[in-house]
Amino acid sequence: MSNILFNIYFDNYLLNYLIFLGIAIAGVILGKILYWVIQKIVKKATAKSKTKFDDILVHTLEKPAVIFIILIAINIGFNLLQFPNYPKIPIYFGHLMYMLLVLTIAWVLSKFCRALIETYVTPLASKTETDLDDHLIPILRKLISISIYVIAFIMILNHFGQEIGPLLAGLGIGGLAFALAAKDLLSNLFGSVTIIFDKPFKVGQRIKINDKDGTVEEINLRTTKIKTLEGRMLYVPNAKFTDNIVENVSQEWARKVKMTIGLTYDTDSKKMNKAKEILRNILTQQKGVDSDKINIAFTEFGDFSKNLLVIYWITAEEILEVKDEVNMMIMEEFDKAKIDMAFPTQTIEVKKIK
Repeated sequence: MSNILFNIYFDNYLLNYLIFLGIAIAGVILGKILYWVIQKIVKKATAKSKTKFDDILVHTLEKPAVIFIILIAINIGFNLLQFPNYPKIPIYFGHLMYMLLVLTIAWVLSKFCRALIETYVTPLASKTETDLDDHLIPILRKLISISIYVIAFIMILNHFGQEIGPLLAGLGIGGLAFALAAKDLLSNLFGSVTIIFDKPFKVGQRIKINDKDGTVEEINLRTTKIKTLEGRMLYVPNAKFTDNIVENVSQEWARKVKMTIGLTYDTDSKKMNKAKEILRNILTQQKGVDSDKINIAFTEFGDFSKNLLVIYWITAEEILEVKDEVNMMIMEEFDKAKIDMAFPTQTIEVKKIK
C-alpha cells in the first residue's frame, strides 16, 4: 500500500494528491459549518438589530463565503504540489482560480446592490405618486448587475493579456454592425421606454394584444411578462406594443353586454311587451348594472324566433357573477310568465298530389 502512495504522477507522489484532495474536502466541510453558523446564529443576531444593513450583508455573503473558503482550501492544497516538468499546469490553475475569484466577487457585488435597492430604494419608490420609478427600478437593478459582470469580464480578459484599448476601439468600429445585428434588441429597448413614459398599461392591469389576454406581471428591458386567463405565462417582446393595438381592459369604466333573446313565433304582442318589461325590471334592479344605459328592443323576425336585442353595461368588477344573476332571473321570470324561448325548428308541409 505504501508503494502505491509513493508512485509518481506528473512530478508528484500519489500521497500528495490525496493530501490535496483531503484539504479540498476539509474546505468544503468548513464551508458547510460556516454556512450553518450563519443560518442558525449570525442571522438570528442580526435580525435583532434595528438596522437592515447587517441583514443585507449577511444575506449577501452567506453563500459566497462558502465558495471563498473552498477556493482558499483548494489553493492551499495545490501549492503543496510541484510541477517542474509541467510548468503550464500551475499557470492554467492560476488562470482558473483568478476567473472563479473574479466571478464570485462579481456575484457578491451584484447580490449586494440588488439587496440595497430592494431594501432602501423600492420602498421609497412605492410611496411616490408616480409609477415611473416603479418601472425604472427593475431596469436599474438589471443594468447594475450587467455592468458589474461586464467589468468582471474585462478584468478576466486583461488578466489573459488582452489589451482593452484595442478591444474598445474594435467595438466602436463594429458598432454599426452590432446595431444592425441587434436591431430586434434595440427595438425592444425602445419599446420598453415607450411603455414606461406613455403608460399604455401598468403592472397588475389586464390588457389585450392581438389575440392574447392577460394580466401584466412584470415589465422588463426586453420583454413584458403577461399571465393569461388560463394561467399560462407569456413573454411578449416590447417592440410588439409599439407595432400593435393594445387594449387596456382594466381601464374600462364598465363592460358592455349584448345578447339576443329569441322568443317562439306563437308569442303575441302582449307577451312581447311583457317580456320587455321583465327584462327592464331585472336589469334596473340588478346591483352592478348601470340603470341609465339599458336598451331593449324587438329587432327582427328571425328564421325560427322573434328576437329581442338586449344591451346593458356592468359597472361591478364581478362581471361573471352579475351576468349569471341576470340570466338566472330572466329564466325564472320568463317561466313564471309562461314566455317560451325559441330553439332552431323547421316546419315541413306535405301536400298530397292528386
